[in-house]
Parts: sequence; C-alpha cells; structure tokens
Amino acid sequence: MYISLLVACQSLPKNPHLPKNSLDYQPHTLKNATSESAFLQNIKQQSAQHPNLSGYRLIASGSDAFSTRTLLTQSAQKSIDIQYYIWHDDTTGIFLLKQLWAAAERGVMVRLLLDDFNSSPSRDKILTAFASHPNISVRVANPLVYRKYRKLNFVTRPRQSQTRMHNKSMTFDNVVSIVGGRNIGDEYLNSNQKRRFADLDVLVAGQVIDDIKTSFESYWQSNLSFDIQVLTQNKYSPTAFNFTLNPNEISTYQIATQNSSMTTLIQNVMPLRWARMYFLADDVKKLSGNADENGLLVTQLRNMLPAPKKRLSIISSYFAPTKKGVKILKQLSENGVQISILTNAYTATDVRLVHMGYGHWRKDLLKSGIQLYELKANADSLHQINKHNDKPSLMTKKSLHAKAFAIDNQAVFIGSYNIDPRSANINSELGMVIDDNMLAWHIHKALNNDIIKQNSPDILHQTYKVEINPSYQLQWRTIENNQEVIYTKEPKTSLINRTNIALLSLLPIDGFL
Repeated sequence: MYISLLVACQSLPKNPHLPKNSLDYQPHTLKNATSESAFLQNIKQQSAQHPNLSGYRLIASGSDAFSTRTLLTQSAQKSIDIQYYIWHDDTTGIFLLKQLWAAAERGVMVRLLLDDFNSSPSRDKILTAFASHPNISVRVANPLVYRKYRKLNFVTRPRQSQTRMHNKSMTFDNVVSIVGGRNIGDEYLNSNQKRRFADLDVLVAGQVIDDIKTSFESYWQSNLSFDIQVLTQNKYSPTAFNFTLNPNEISTYQIATQNSSMTTLIQNVMPLRWARMYFLADDVKKLSGNADENGLLVTQLRNMLPAPKKRLSIISSYFAPTKKGVKILKQLSENGVQISILTNAYTATDVRLVHMGYGHWRKDLLKSGIQLYELKANADSLHQINKHNDKPSLMTKKSLHAKAFAIDNQAVFIGSYNIDPRSANINSELGMVIDDNMLAWHIHKALNNDIIKQNSPDILHQTYKVEINPSYQLQWRTIENNQEVIYTKEPKTSLINRTNIALLSLLPIDGFL
C-alpha cells in the first residue's frame, strides 16, 4: 500500500528551468582577465586560412584526453559548454570540476549538461554545490523521478529510464571542441589501476564548431533538461564541497601532462590537420520518442555516407549487429568489400549482455570472409607496458570503448555511436564525419584491412583473431609471450561463463542491446 502511494505521488517538477537563468550568455566581465591563449589565437588564424574546412587532431590516449581537457579549461576566457553521459565523482572527475570552478572564478561562463542514468544522492550533492557559483549552471537531461530509490524508476517508468543522452562533447570559447566516445572518470582518463578503457576523441575547430554549438543549445534549452537545483529543491547546502585542489589531484594532473603529446600541441601551438568535416547528432526529441526520422543520427549517416566499394573497418565497443545488420555486412562482403571489425572479447567487455548480441553472429560473419578481432582484457599490460611512463599494473583490465569506422579511403566516423540497436533507436548520440583518406588508411591499417599489411601479426599482440577451424568450430588465434596461441574455447572463460553465453544467446534480445 505504501509503495503504491509513493509511486502515485512522485513526478518531475513542472518547470524544468530556474527563472532568468544567468548563464544563457548574458554579458559578463572577466575577473583576473588574461589575454587569449596563444593556442586559441592560432586556431582562429588557422580557421581563417581554411574558411570552408575544419581542423582536427585525434586524442587516443587517456593521458592526452585528460591533459587536453584540463589545458583548454585553463585557457578558456569566455565560455565552456559541456555535455556528457557519465561524469564520475572520482579523482579525475572531481579534478576537472575544480578546474571548471577556477575558470568560473575568472569569469568564464560554464554550462554542464549531464545525463541522469548514473546519478546518485552524493553526485546530486556535489553538482548542487558546483552550480552555486554565479558563473556556473548545471542541468540534467531526462532525469529520473526517484532521486534516492533509483530502481523504482525502472519499474514505474521503464522506457524513460532506459532512454539516455549518450552525447559527449566539450566546447571552449566557441573556438575548439572535443567530441568522441569518452566519458569523464578515472577509467576513461587512465587514472584507474583496475580498469582502463581504450577510447578515441577528436579535437576539432573551424567551420564545424557552429553545428556543435547549435546541437548543444537545443539540448540545453529543451524541457527535458532540468536545472539541478530544481531537482534537488535546495536540499543540499551550496557550501558542501571544497573546490580547492589537494596534493593527490595535483599529482594526477602532473603525471598526465608529462606523458601527453597534446601538451606539446597546445603549448607549442602545432598546426591541426584540415579537411571537410561534418558534425551529426540526434535531435533532442529522440529522448522523448518524438524525433522525426530525418533528425536521427543513423538516418543522417545513411544519407551522407557512400556505400563501401573496397574496404570497411569498424571499431565498436558494443557490437550487436542484429539479423538485418549481419545481412548487410554479408552482402557487402559478397560484393568484394574487405571488412574488418574490432570489438571486445568476453573477458574485456564491461557489459557482458551485449556480447550475447554479437557472439551468436560470429560464424555467419566469418563464413562471409569478414575479419573479426576481439580486444584482449590485458592488451596494454602485456604488449605496451613500456610505451608510457604511467605504466598500468599487470592486473589492469583493458576494455575497448571507442566507436569509429572507416569507409574506403574516404570517410571516417568518430563519435559516441555504437553499432547496436540502442544507439540507433533509443539513446541520443553524436559524432564527426571526417573526409580524409590518410585517416581512413590508418584505421584500415590498424585493423589489418590494408593491402600491404593484411596479414601483419602486430594486431595479434592486442587481440584475438576469431576464425573457423576445419571442423567448422570457432577458434581464437593470438600471440602470447611472442608465441602464437590458438584457443578452441572462448579465451580466459570458465565453464559457467560459456554456459551463460550459450543460453543467453538464445534469447530474442538483440533489439534491446
């Protein structure tokens, strides 16, 4: 009876936004103003020299991702607009909040828009304190009704609870943006010694910035985005958090910047690579199920990108192709397109249920001549441990989190969009299409989808190559301790693991993954 009454009474506030929000870009004056950084000045000059193009630089390592966001936050003089699915309240997450607080102290307008799936009372408390600064505003997209008893949301509002804002971007002074697959947290920015995600962002500038700004503004102004104070109803004290850096946070930042090539790029003002680029994003109405088909990212990709003629390389952390997707891939392969796919091995993925939506399609894909690679959970620990000073522990678990694909020697997509039904039909997503044959070639080469190095063993240090043996059973070929090893069962799994894989693969759940 009590639960019934509780469920009946709960609802979101009627008005999602605070009255006369001070951060909708009203005039402001910088305190402690300094001249615009040499990097941002140079980006403007480069943009003027390439009026119809956009510049970019890939951000591949966690150290680079962390230091780039920090250095650009420190350089910003006017505004920082931020949109993320996950922002953890761990070492790197809190460090970046403190850097944003320091920027606001200089007079920079900071707008932070977060999805609510990973909310908690402790995060609400921190965000409420963060939003107490007059130059900072925090909004939560598609918020859960029950702030404390979160599991009730999945019973009372299952569709709304499952529909998430998966977009990830950070824009500085409307001059440069970071777009890609990374969330904010230790495991994404290489400060977690138990798990690290292999991910990919792209730093962009030039013509494409206006489209990123327009997309952010549509999400920010939406009635689906609630000011954090509206949700918490002033439940938490605005002075409940200390935004002063502690020695551990300073040390984490110093290690990251020392090991980052992006530090050199920003401090020494190295040039970007310029090409035709396009920013794509789902219409915010997708979160309420009301988006027009032309407003969907998957439709935009279909209309913009050419059908592959020679090569297609896919990197997807959560690869659940569905029956329709497998049919398309098989048809492309039969038409002579070389296809390579990289996803997580069962032991590497952080969402094992998604593996069920991929595993049972492997034989069909392999029989069509498609190459399948699965990232090993200990990839960096075994093969790249000496490439960085921030050496991971031998117990560090690696998990692929990047989302990218390359078509022929022409177009590359990098963003938040996975090759799965959830990205296509449920969550909102974004990404960049980059027309650069050199970048496409590098991605093909990395996945052994290149004429010159098609049979290179290099990738086998990091992955298992899935194959069909003479008995028409799956096998996993890799290199361990400089020796080729072939597994005839899902590598590094127990009998219970394999039983679960077999049983769950029988369920008709592909469309929900």
